[in-house]
Amino acid sequence: MTGGAVSGMSGAAEGNLKIEWIASFLAVVDHGGFAAAATHTFRSQPRISAHIGDLERSLGAELFDRKGRPVRLTEAGIAFLGHARALLREVDAARSSVQAVLGVLRGRVKLGTFPSAGAAFVPDLLTTFRTQHPQVAVSLVEGTPAELVEALGSGEADIALRPLSPPPAESSIRYQTLWEEPLVALVPEESPMAAATFLSLREIAQEPLVTYGGARKEGGESLDEVSRALTAASVHASIAYRSNDPQTLVNLTRARLGIGLTNLLSASVTDTAGLAVVPILESGNRRQVGVFWDSAHAMQPATRALMHLITQFPVPQAIAQYQRRGFTTTRSRTFEDAEATG
Repeated sequence: MTGGAVSGMSGAAEGNLKIEWIASFLAVVDHGGFAAAATHTFRSQPRISAHIGDLERSLGAELFDRKGRPVRLTEAGIAFLGHARALLREVDAARSSVQAVLGVLRGRVKLGTFPSAGAAFVPDLLTTFRTQHPQVAVSLVEGTPAELVEALGSGEADIALRPLSPPPAESSIRYQTLWEEPLVALVPEESPMAAATFLSLREIAQEPLVTYGGARKEGGESLDEVSRALTAASVHASIAYRSNDPQTLVNLTRARLGIGLTNLLSASVTDTAGLAVVPILESGNRRQVGVFWDSAHAMQPATRALMHLITQFPVPQAIAQYQRRGFTTTRSRTFEDAEATG
């Protein structure tokens, strides 16, 4: 982002901070150095260095400790960082608002997602969104549910697709549920269990399990759906292996190292050849997935447009097929309701 200035800041030669200085500052922070910032912003490294130097002179403080590698923020840099992000968000929002009035939606949106939603839902979503709004750039931020909440709070993500569990602690984080999906067992096709319509946790727990998760809260409470489901069903299982990489989990199962236990969407985006995917019967053992946003941050028009598309977009095909078998999903209040009530 180039050009323009933010006025009212003391210490600048002209009483202004240039937006491009702030953009270069954030690029150095986000990409870990001056050379990387130059690569990602398509500027020369001397230009990045000049921007940072001008910004430091304007503020009257060094923002980076350049003695080590990678460069680190000084205390002054840390103090300025949150304000810098907020300034650029406001500038982007202002530009997008003007473009919306003119009838041409422009801007950029940072969409957070977790891997299985990124594979099964996001590609078709972004294809449709690009057709509707070709002047809006969308970048992806991938992470765990906890990391995506942090990204929403810091402004590194504008909206995020994530499981509802674990619930965010921040009161400003809102969401709308998009779909529910069951836990599924992955069993060899030649196994008698492969012909079942449903399986129970107790049935598959007769064998070692290959599953995901393992993260725990302070105090020992498990954060993943599998561990909570086993506890709720009073089933003790031997967990042979855990992997949060969907294909690794499937490959371990295919190698007959245990019965696979994962969620439906994850199974749908991996190569399960030679394995049957059978839903788990117990009620309540369904992952809910939603779109999240931080109501403490103003939502620019481009972000709002992507949000509305997400809430109206068809669920992934694997989820739709399961719903047609008689499963119905319960949605939370709508995005519009949440916005109306603050």
